Amino acid sequence: ETTIRMLGGLLSAYHFSNDDVYLDKAVQLANALHGAYDSPSGIPYSSVNLKSGKGIKNHVDNGASSTAEAATVQLEMKYLSKLTGEILWWNLAEKVMQVLESNKTYDGLSPIYTFP
Repeated sequence: ETTIRMLGGLLSAYHFSNDDVYLDKAVQLANALHGAYDSPSGIPYSSVNLKSGKGIKNHVDNGASSTAEAATVQLEMKYLSKLTGEILWWNLAEKVMQVLESNKTYDGLSPIYTFP
């Protein structure tokens, strides 16, 4: 949620204003979110401590992350990569898609939850 709402909002503000403050804040936020992707599979943890940058497993679902939440970061992360020239954000988003593609279970559909 933080990625699509906050990061997406900052990137949209930058797009329409061309004011570097929004891009700078987007990079700061993405750096804080980066720890969520530090999982064995590359699927981001469902939560992250923004201060420490550590991903946090969801205790309710035995550590699973929502597939929808994990997969909907494509636009924000790839646009950030385009704006900054930093391939890291593109690679993190692409890794999510590779994992989901390899985990298809039925007629090409992904499960509701995916384990990081």
